[in-house]
Amino acid sequence: MPTSKERNSASERMRHAFWAGLIALVLSFLTVFDVFDQLTWVAQSRLATFEASGDIVYVGTDEDLTDPGYPQRRVELAETLDRLREEGVSRVYIDMVFNRPSTVKADEVLNAAMRAGGENIVLVQNYATGLNGEDRLERSASSVSRNVAQVATNRWENYLGFTWQMPFIVTHRDEQFTSLPASLAGLTSNSHEQFPINYSFDLASIPSYRYQDLQLEKAPLGQRDGIAADVAGKLVVLGVSNRSQTNSANIPGHMGVPNSLVSIYAAETLMAGLTKVISGYLVLLFAFLVLCILSQTQNSRLRHSYYAAMFIGLLASAFVAAQMGAKISIAAAIAQLLIFGLFRARTKWKSSFRMVDPDTNLPTFAALEADKATAETVPTIIVAKIHRFEEVRKTLPADLHAEYLLRIVGRLKAAKKEATIYLGQGHLIAWTFPEKEPALIREHLEGLRALFSSPLLVGENQVDVGITFGVDITPSPNVTRRVAAAVSAAERTTETYEPIEIAELASDEDLIWNISLQARIDSALSNGEIYLIYQPKILVQSGELVGVEALVRWRDPVKGLIPPDHFIRQCENAGRMTHLTRHVLEEACLAGNAFEDRGLKLPIAVNISATLVHERDIVRMVREVLDETGFDPLRLTLEITETYRISNFEAAHDVLSELAALGPKISMDDFGVGAASLEALQRLPFSELKIDRMFTSAMNTDAKAAGIVRHVLRLGKELRIIVVAEGVEDGSTLTLLRDSGCLVAQGFAISRPISFDEILKFQRFSIPEELRKMV
Repeated sequence: MPTSKERNSASERMRHAFWAGLIALVLSFLTVFDVFDQLTWVAQSRLATFEASGDIVYVGTDEDLTDPGYPQRRVELAETLDRLREEGVSRVYIDMVFNRPSTVKADEVLNAAMRAGGENIVLVQNYATGLNGEDRLERSASSVSRNVAQVATNRWENYLGFTWQMPFIVTHRDEQFTSLPASLAGLTSNSHEQFPINYSFDLASIPSYRYQDLQLEKAPLGQRDGIAADVAGKLVVLGVSNRSQTNSANIPGHMGVPNSLVSIYAAETLMAGLTKVISGYLVLLFAFLVLCILSQTQNSRLRHSYYAAMFIGLLASAFVAAQMGAKISIAAAIAQLLIFGLFRARTKWKSSFRMVDPDTNLPTFAALEADKATAETVPTIIVAKIHRFEEVRKTLPADLHAEYLLRIVGRLKAAKKEATIYLGQGHLIAWTFPEKEPALIREHLEGLRALFSSPLLVGENQVDVGITFGVDITPSPNVTRRVAAAVSAAERTTETYEPIEIAELASDEDLIWNISLQARIDSALSNGEIYLIYQPKILVQSGELVGVEALVRWRDPVKGLIPPDHFIRQCENAGRMTHLTRHVLEEACLAGNAFEDRGLKLPIAVNISATLVHERDIVRMVREVLDETGFDPLRLTLEITETYRISNFEAAHDVLSELAALGPKISMDDFGVGAASLEALQRLPFSELKIDRMFTSAMNTDAKAAGIVRHVLRLGKELRIIVVAEGVEDGSTLTLLRDSGCLVAQGFAISRPISFDEILKFQRFSIPEELRKMV
C-alpha cells in the first residue's frame, strides 16, 4: 500500500504532467512548434522512399516560351503540341502563363494548336499574392487562352521555402478552377479543403525530359527520336526549368527545383492515396494520457525507464508514419515531455536544498543553519557521524533506508526527547545541547554511545551502529560556520581512539588565514618565507659531524613561524606536496654544494612524504634536481616519513628501487611508530633506519624503551644497514647510545636545527664545547 510520501509524490507528478500538457497545448496553438514539425516532415520525407506512378511526365524548358518578344517560340510550341497529340499523349498541361500577347499570327497558331487538342491540352493559370499583398490570378492573354481548357495552381510556400499542402479547387472571386494536382490525379471535387503533399517519392522515378529533345525529329544516327513516343498515353506537364526566384521551389533533399514538380508530387500523393495526416493535437492528447499513467508508477527507476521509452517511441512514430506514407506532428508531444522533465528536475533540485528531508520528514542541516533561535542562544552544536552508514544502506532494501535513519534518531532522542534532530548529507546527524562545559558534554555523549552498544532492529534485520561525535562550543552566532566546524571535528573521529572531538576555538581572523593558507604557500616559496635549516648528525663515538638533515621552516611576516606539521599537511591537501618537496630538495642540494665549496663535504638528508612514493614522478623529480644542481647523489639521503601511509608496497618498492639506483641512500624515518614499520622494513629497500624519538628520549627513565633501542641497533647490524638515533635530548642519553653501540645520532643534546653559517661554526667546535654552547 502506498505511503503518504509516495501518494504526495504521485500527486505532484500528476500536477506537473497537467501543467506540461497545458503549456504545450498553448504553445502549439500559437504555432511555436510549426518549424520543428516541418523539420520532422522533412526528415520523414527522407526516411521512406516510394516509387512514383510514372504516368506523369515532366518536360522542362530553359527558354521563356511566354516572352512576347519571341513569337517563333509560340509557333514552335504549337508544333510540339501537334506532334505530342499525334503520338497519343493522354493530356498536356502547359504550366506557364502567357500574360502578354505576341504577334497576332503566333498567338493564333498557338491557340489553334491548343483548341485542336480539346480537353487534352490544358493551360495552367497561377494564383499568387501580389506585391501589394492582394491575391490575384495570373491569366494568359485571351488571344492565347480563348476556348482552351484551364486549371489553376496555388502554391503557398512557408518561410522555409516548402509547400506542404495544396487545394482541390482554386477559387478567385466568382471563378473557380480545378487545381493542377487534382486534374492530374483525375479527381473532380467541389471541396475547398487542402490536402497534404507527400515528398517521399523518389525524384528519379518521375520521368523528366528536356523540351528541346521533344522538338528533334531525327536522332544523331539518323534514327527517329523516341522521346515523343515514350510519353504516349501519359500526362505531360510542360513547365519552366530554369532556376530563378519565381520559377523554383524547395522539396526535401532538393533545393531550387521547378515549381511544376511540386504539383506533380501533389498529384502523385493523391493518386497513391498518401494523404493521411496525424494531427499534432491528437498526438499531444495521446502523449498526455500516457504521461499521466506513467507518472503514477511508484518505482522511480522503472518510471524513468518508461519516460525514456515514451520519448524514444515518439521519435520512432515519425519513422513508422513515414513508412506508412502518413505525416505526423510530434513536436508538441516532445515539448510536453521535455517541459515535464524540467518540472521534475526543478523539484529534485529544490528537494536537495530544502529544509525537510523527503524520506524521513526530519529537518536538514539547512534548517539548522537557518534557525534564528540557535543563532541567538548559541548552544553547543553536536554532529554525530554514523560509521559504515553507506555499507548498511547498500545492504538494506531501499524501503528500509528511511526506517534505518529513524531508528538511529529515535535512540539519540532517548536521552533528550525534546531535542530537534537534523539530518545532513549521508552519515551525519546534528542537534543542539544547552551545556557548554566539555566534561558534561563528554559525559552526555558517552551515555549516548552506550545506548548504541546494542544493535538496532530495522525491519527484520539487526544492525550494529558505530557512532562518534564532533562538537562545537564556540560563542559565535554564525551557525553555518559552527555546523561546519562540528562536521569537521566529527570527520576526524574514530570509533576506537577518538570517539569525541571538540572543535578548536579559533578567531575569525585565524579561520580566514587558515582557509587562505594554500594560496599563500606558492607566494611564500617564491619570496623566501619558506627556507631550510639543518640539524647536525654526529658519530656517537667521536662527535665528528657526518651529515645534516635539511628541515623546512616558514616564517610568515604576519603570523610568525608556522608549525611545519600544519603547512605540510595543507600542502598535501592542496596537492602541492610535490612542489614543496622539489623546492626543499633543490635548496638542500645547493646547500650541499656550498658546504663543499667551504671545504665541508657533508651528506644531506631530505624528508620525502610517503604519499609521494606511489608514483614515478618523484624519481623524475630527483633525477632532474640532481642534474640541475650537480650535487653528488652518493651524499644524498632520502628519508621516507610516515611509512604507515604507504598503501601499495609493490608500487612503492619499484619507486624506491629506482630512487636508490640514482645513488641516494633510502632511509626509514621514525622507525617503530605506525602499524606498517616492520612490514615496510621487510618489503622496501631501505639502507638506513632512524629510531623514533619516542624511544630514544625515554631511554633514561624507561627500561622498555632502552631495550627497544638496543634491539633495533642489533637489528641494524644483522640487516647491515645504518641505524640513526634521533631525539637525543641530553648527555646521559648520548652516553647510553654510545654504550649500546649506536653509530650516528642527532637531537637537541647535540644541536638544535641551525642555519647554514652556524653549521660551519659547528664543524669547527669540539663536541664538549658544542654541547656547552649549542644546547
